[in-house]
Amino acid sequence: METAYFNGKFLPKDEIKISPDDRGFLFADGVYEVIRWYEGFFYDTNSHVTRLKRSLRELRINWPDADSFPTIATELIKVNKLENQPAMVYLQVTRGAARRTHYFPTPEVSPTSYAYAWSFEPESQLKETGIKVMLKEDIRWSRCDIKSVALLPNTMSFQEARENGLNECIFVRNGIITEGSHSNIFFVIDGTLFTHPESNDVLSGVTRKNILRIAQESGIKIREEALQENRIRFIQEAFITNTSLEVTPVIELGGNTLGDGIPGKVTRIIRDKFAIEIKALKG
Repeated sequence: METAYFNGKFLPKDEIKISPDDRGFLFADGVYEVIRWYEGFFYDTNSHVTRLKRSLRELRINWPDADSFPTIATELIKVNKLENQPAMVYLQVTRGAARRTHYFPTPEVSPTSYAYAWSFEPESQLKETGIKVMLKEDIRWSRCDIKSVALLPNTMSFQEARENGLNECIFVRNGIITEGSHSNIFFVIDGTLFTHPESNDVLSGVTRKNILRIAQESGIKIREEALQENRIRFIQEAFITNTSLEVTPVIELGGNTLGDGIPGKVTRIIRDKFAIEIKALKG
């Protein structure tokens, strides 16, 4: 039986009941975080906690237990006996349950917090062969920097990609390539690494942050600069990053083959250095 976390307690998952008046259910009024377990440790917990606290702050949700996320996640790994396998932990915090009104509950109600863990099989083949992704006009709201549970545009766009045999949907806003439905994206032009700068148009990914560090340590030139869609013909390499896929090469973008249609040199350097860092942390 799976054990999950709910409002400060660890309970059998099928016994957890969430109010139909919860604002997460009614308004998608909440935030989430996902962290990966590497068979012995979580990667960069500090950045996940920092981002969680920022998202809560931006939505003005007062959840005092945000700093406990790593402890909650570790306990979920233990009680579900996932210590010796790759796993993920999902946490969601909503504003809580109250009568449905567009304004925030007055007085403030207690947030609803829920987390669970599951094992998964890391994708290795696509990291070697690369993926094909589609381009689509960015239909999301203008606060993509908040890790909000309001992901309907993301899920619809990703579903469209899947139905077309593609692995991700990359968004374009006002002619600028921003990010994927559930990933950040990087490009290589003449040996320089480009990615969209932090702004309201993209989520600041934890893997993104660490890849920028690894690239800098590797002596790769970096430009945190938005890339226009009309510059696709100049792109020799690309890759996406997120918690589950880590560093995954992109070999086709919006029907355009990149470089030789295989993972490029800079991409392979960064992918391999990330893998080495994970291996070193495992000890």
